[in-house]
Amino acid sequence: MIRAALFDVGDTIFRVQGDAAAQRRAVLARLVARFGLRDWYEELLEADLLTELLRDDPDEPMRQRTLVVLEHWLGAKDPRIAGAHVDELRGIVAVPRAIGTEVAPGARETLERLRADGLRIVLVSNTLWTGDDELRADIGELGLGALIDGVVTSHSTGYRKPHPAIFERALALAGATGREALMVGDEPYQDVFGAQRAGMRGVWLRHPPPRPHPVGAPRAFDVRADAEIRSLAELPEVYERWRRTDRG
Repeated sequence: MIRAALFDVGDTIFRVQGDAAAQRRAVLARLVARFGLRDWYEELLEADLLTELLRDDPDEPMRQRTLVVLEHWLGAKDPRIAGAHVDELRGIVAVPRAIGTEVAPGARETLERLRADGLRIVLVSNTLWTGDDELRADIGELGLGALIDGVVTSHSTGYRKPHPAIFERALALAGATGREALMVGDEPYQDVFGAQRAGMRGVWLRHPPPRPHPVGAPRAFDVRADAEIRSLAELPEVYERWRRTDRG
């Protein structure tokens, strides 16, 4: 019996739109308002902190310690910003997703359909700056708050998808076992492989090519999704098929 549905966020439930330059100007203005003029703001927004995160723990590249990596970066730029100020800075840079983001086509209707059938819905997102609280606020701003039972970010968890820890947190919030849940996402490595390793069915929301090589994935990586869809509007049909099979 399927009791829960987990969803990736970026390029799955939400998609980016709008003016990236305007969003950057808004972040810079927020930084200046809080910390004053500093000559490294632009450099920070350009920094490849994701690569640094993957190198942070060579034995477990999916471990995520955003604040540690950020504090190391700031140590060479501006040691005055340390401790609690580092997390405050992170929160300022975490632009609300409601800015420059829209709900993906078919997402609202699909979530409503699953919720009507009693499924619990949890969002599972790899994030650099955004934590659980910020993502939860974004969900409300975009009008999906009533449809989402929980959110799990890699920043707040300390591990990125496909690490089992982030899926275990999501399943715990959903009150379901892996066998009772499905996971939907656009990344075969992070979403499908990670979900299947946690005992779930993995649904690949397959966008048109070209697709970048998944972050952190081995070059020879390969996985077969339990189902493939081209839009979220196709998910209810997959769900109904599995529900009938499970009951049979």
